[in-house]
Amino acid sequence: MAYKIVFIFLKLLSRLPFWCLHRISDIFYFLLYYLIRYRKKVIISNLNIAFPDHSIKENKKIARKFTRHFADFIIESLKTLSISEKELQERYIYQNLDLVQEKIKTGKSLMIITGHAANWEWVFYLNQVLKIVTWTAYTRLSNPVFDKLMVINRERYGFKVVPSKKVANFFVKLEKEGTQFVNCLMSDQSPPANYKYRALFLGQDVPFYIGPEAYAKKYDLPLFYASVKKVARSKYTVEFIPVTMNPRETEEGWISSEYIRLMEKDIRCAPEYYLWSHRRFKHVKPSTS
Repeated sequence: MAYKIVFIFLKLLSRLPFWCLHRISDIFYFLLYYLIRYRKKVIISNLNIAFPDHSIKENKKIARKFTRHFADFIIESLKTLSISEKELQERYIYQNLDLVQEKIKTGKSLMIITGHAANWEWVFYLNQVLKIVTWTAYTRLSNPVFDKLMVINRERYGFKVVPSKKVANFFVKLEKEGTQFVNCLMSDQSPPANYKYRALFLGQDVPFYIGPEAYAKKYDLPLFYASVKKVARSKYTVEFIPVTMNPRETEEGWISSEYIRLMEKDIRCAPEYYLWSHRRFKHVKPSTS
């Protein structure tokens, strides 16, 4: 019952035009940054670690811009409940989709990797564009109402979401069925401190998930990086950058390193659009110098 009430309310709210939702976002930004001070210490701390050469003033400016963008992102996620295909095509523009489509024509399944930057949620429309099974992993939310809403949001146009703990079995299932697919993954979350693999990310020695590399090698999946850029308010472009077409021929760790390099490039280009509100550097290896 609670889910239905929340869903109906949010669905009605999502039908507001973007110009109106942006006004709501402006108010939301003011509340988040100045009154609630949402994760402000975490955001500033992350920025100070990632950009030690910046002044405190510079990083506070990025933090403010991030919070403004984050408010827009929440509104955009809400809009997903009712956004039309036409509006998505106008606001989430794939620039070089032909690279991916040409590879699909060969009969191969693919993997697309990206980071928590700009708007990663609207990728759910990709299967409508590629006309192929498209899916991702997700971590269940603790609140069952919002968890169900997130799944409905992402699967609205046929995009499949699979709980993280069931990803390995889902790969096996697709292989047994002989189903061609596109798997979309992100692995820039923060693993446990004792995670088996570490890497340099924004100059810091941190544990780093290697799931994308492991699955790409195991199932021989050609790999693309999706570079998502915000070009206007609630408007994005997506460029597909080939990482490797032969993952099994790469050295151990190379795919993860290249993923990090491409992600860092996007972050340094527009740091205000990266998700600084999660504690990405909580397991940084102390410097010995």
